Amino acid sequence: CSSMWQVKLITVIILLLELETETEAIKWHGAGADFYNTAAWLNYIPCAKDLVVFPAYYPAVLPLPPALSVGGFKLPRQGALLLAEDAQINLGAASQSCEHERGQAYLQPAQVSKWFDPRSWSSTPTTINAPELERVPCDDDHVIINANNGPIAFDLENVQFLRLGQLILAGASLSKQYLQELLQRELGQLLFQNAAAVSVEYYRGQLCGCHKDYERLLEPVCHNVETRCPVPHCVSPLRPLGSCCFVCGATLTLPSEHCLAEERQQLLKFIQQEMKQQQLEQQLQFHVDYVGSAQYGNHLQLIITDRDGYSERSVQFMHHLVAQRNHSTLLHGQAQLQLKFAGRPYNPNVSFFSVLLMLFCLVLVCVVAVIMLAHFMPQHPYLNRIPQWIHDPRRWRWRHLGIRLRRNLLFNRFDNAGAAAAANSAVGRLGVIGYAADRDELEVRERSFDNPMFEQEPATAATSEAPTKSPLDLLPANVEVGDLDSCSAEEQELTEINLESSESESDAEAE
Repeated sequence: CSSMWQVKLITVIILLLELETETEAIKWHGAGADFYNTAAWLNYIPCAKDLVVFPAYYPAVLPLPPALSVGGFKLPRQGALLLAEDAQINLGAASQSCEHERGQAYLQPAQVSKWFDPRSWSSTPTTINAPELERVPCDDDHVIINANNGPIAFDLENVQFLRLGQLILAGASLSKQYLQELLQRELGQLLFQNAAAVSVEYYRGQLCGCHKDYERLLEPVCHNVETRCPVPHCVSPLRPLGSCCFVCGATLTLPSEHCLAEERQQLLKFIQQEMKQQQLEQQLQFHVDYVGSAQYGNHLQLIITDRDGYSERSVQFMHHLVAQRNHSTLLHGQAQLQLKFAGRPYNPNVSFFSVLLMLFCLVLVCVVAVIMLAHFMPQHPYLNRIPQWIHDPRRWRWRHLGIRLRRNLLFNRFDNAGAAAAANSAVGRLGVIGYAADRDELEVRERSFDNPMFEQEPATAATSEAPTKSPLDLLPANVEVGDLDSCSAEEQELTEINLESSESESDAEAE
């Protein structure tokens, strides 16, 4: 069995080498996950005792591995399975690899790939800096759809002509006539959706560039790309021929009549030589290829961009190439060169209004900080110039809104450390009116309560005339009297709170 697989592998390698000699690029279908990949299942990969459950609607063709051991299949109403010629499927076979009882493994819904979506394809050689139209199958490319990449389903939306060099589906090479007939069958409708009016065309080295007419494919390809285009960080970005997104860099286009491969190799060699002399291999990237248009003719296009963010190195290098054009056999004496350069670097996330907003927030924070300092540092020689009504909410008036902030001078100071300083200051201490519940009368207090941690001299005995005076007569001149009538009785009385004693305390101690 191993020798048979080795023969097949050698055959595939030889076939790919023959394809590479006929064409420059091969497009591979790279979307999806294979059968034994955890991303293809909702819960877990099935073992020999598990039942494979498909979704009720599975519009795709699922290739099965050559050797498979499962408990069974629960097939969908619509869908198909692709079996290898020498496939072996064991249903309900005993296996020691199953660590659990018989269960059900649920497949993920089928992922349908769009034919004109660059995310569905990978190319050989890689085209990192190529336009989006060159990342989809070209009109003369060999397209390989591998059976090991999960379900096979393509959406031929906006595809009028299915143009390619050759199609290899699951290891089998399909001719033009067979592919055209397959599109009309039931199996072909699962493989290629929206293929009712699609015509198949095969090309073998008869084109200039990737597509016969790139303008015809701009709308269907850019329809899948424009929402993912990165925002260019430069002024006056460029849009190369065959590209859907704007880029920051420089482009050079040269009209070409015969689209010779030798001219493209000459330009590549000249650019690589100049880039090596300038030591810019790690800072710049470029792409050179022909672009065909039925309206504007054929052009040889050069695209140069920066690797790590736009820094105008690509523009400077393009100016250097133009200055050294006489050293190139292709560019020497060319009068129809078209050069385009992007502008200076620019961050679109920072605008004039965003700068104004940041400045406004900064000023607002500074004003709030100064008001807070003025509230807690009233004796500061500079902060005391701020009007008191700004940082003292007790002086605010909200009469037009029917709101009134009641002054509640319950506590004058929490400590007596500043008594001496207050006595020497020009501002006198405020007295506070309190209610004595034991005597059922009002009294004037200089402090809200006596601090037990502060030692003070015992108070002198009150005179006999003191009880006869009203508490209001004892008020200093600077005592603030609140409106007691506006307050409720609950706010004027001091509630006596009895602490609940523990079991160890007696009733007398609790009283």
